[in-house]
Formats: sequence, C-alpha cells, structure tokens
Amino acid sequence: MGAGFQAFHTALVFLVIIAVIVWAFWPKNKEKFDRRAESIFEEDKNLAERKKQESNKDE
Repeated sequence: MGAGFQAFHTALVFLVIIAVIVWAFWPKNKEKFDRRAESIFEEDKNLAERKKQESNKDE
C-alpha cells in the first residue's frame, strides 16, 4: 500500500465525516430530530399515566 492509497483513504474518510455533519445540521432534518428528542418525554408521560390508571383500578 502506497502513499497514494493512504491519501485517497484519508480524503474519503474526511469527505464522509463532512457529509455526516452536513446531514445532521441540514435545516430540513431539524423537525425530525426535535420530534425524536421529545419522544423520550412522551414515553415517560405515557408510563406515568398508565401507572396512575393501574393504581386507580386497585382502589
């Protein structure tokens, strides 16, 4: 493996990293990422509501 292969590989990895960063910060993806970030709170809220309903059934 020569220096040319190493240079090509380095450039390829660099371009992939740049592409991932651009994709992550692309404005079109903001809404999708925000929804997924808030989903964990929705799951906690739903779990708390289910526990409350179960405790009301026991009474």
